[in-house]
Amino acid sequence: MKNQILKYSLVALLSLVSVFTFSQQMKVVDGGLILVNKEGTSLNKAVFDECWCEVMKVDSALNPAMLTPLVFPVPVKLNDQWRLLTKEGELKSDYNSITPFLIADEYFYELNGFSNENHNWKVDSSAFLEQIDTLGTTVQVYKVQDIFKGTFLASKDEKSWGLLNSKMEVILPFEYIAAHHEEKEFRFSSKGYLSTRKNEAGSLFGVVNYQGKTLIPFKWKLLSYVIEDEEHIYAMNDYLKRGYINIKGQTTLSFIYEKIPRVVGDSNFVQTKDYVYFLDKNLKQIGPKYGSFERKGDVYFYQKDRKWGVLDLNYKPIIPNIYSSMMDGPRLKEDASFQCYIVVKNGLYGLITLDGKDIVKPAYECLCGLSYFAPSGYYIEFKKGGVSYKFDQTGTLIEKGGTGSKACFCE
Repeated sequence: MKNQILKYSLVALLSLVSVFTFSQQMKVVDGGLILVNKEGTSLNKAVFDECWCEVMKVDSALNPAMLTPLVFPVPVKLNDQWRLLTKEGELKSDYNSITPFLIADEYFYELNGFSNENHNWKVDSSAFLEQIDTLGTTVQVYKVQDIFKGTFLASKDEKSWGLLNSKMEVILPFEYIAAHHEEKEFRFSSKGYLSTRKNEAGSLFGVVNYQGKTLIPFKWKLLSYVIEDEEHIYAMNDYLKRGYINIKGQTTLSFIYEKIPRVVGDSNFVQTKDYVYFLDKNLKQIGPKYGSFERKGDVYFYQKDRKWGVLDLNYKPIIPNIYSSMMDGPRLKEDASFQCYIVVKNGLYGLITLDGKDIVKPAYECLCGLSYFAPSGYYIEFKKGGVSYKFDQTGTLIEKGGTGSKACFCE
């Protein structure tokens, strides 16, 4: 491609570049694209394969029907060669390339690692812009992370990032990094929003759009990585409290929370300093406030009014909150299927099944400390009034009397 660059003079090059304010469009026809004016008149007889355009109109089957060029002269593909097409419909045939390219000032920019699917542009993981002068010399290589409507999320060193438009103007300085430290989510949202912060210690997060305009000021400790919900943008303030803001930076959920979901759903678990509870999709409280809420396997242990109970994964009660303490009970080597909860009610210990039925009613002053697996012939041991009581897994008393076994250390 570089040997073709010498065919353009600087003066001729500058005369071609125009601002993105034009009525010409690319109409999708059988076999490709044609350039038309606002009256729909074709400005060039050629039918092009592709162009550096964005989809602006779709048909009833949601297929692209009309495209808008992102810059003029617009790169177009014809017979496997990329050329430049002016807004008047003149095809510049003295410059062509197998790689799409843009022009700006005295430079050419090859688009490497770019592809087009159903007239929608995308980049692969190795995409880059190669800046080439009129002598065919590479001046600068820009790594490209993402594109949106002809704007490149680009970097000179893959450490600090900025935005270039299709006229190769820097519309956001190369000073920024991803909101996510691994940069896996460093990309434009479907509406062209970009969460980012300056590449310097202690910098705060903000949001810009694909035109480089700041939408949310850079004052947040954390923001959503990719913003798709304009009304519920996850944010953390200077006091490490979480809440939601909208794309205008206005608060939509007060900053009183230790934990909120990054994406709002129909049921949203939230946590304040003192409570955990659920909000609906409109951020209204549903259900009670809990003092604590912990998932254990396929159930939740919850505390309400300082008493513990169990909910299923749909938040339906399995065991009512009537216990001052609950914990997993011992497992028995002689019966591997046995499971239970140790509970405390009114200061007294007992055992219940996983669905809340009593195995040993809470009536004992202490539970003997056991390893996870109770040894054979030992089973479950409590004390009351200094007297030992030993039970099997069915709740049957198998031994009473004495001060208990040597292994009994009361909790």
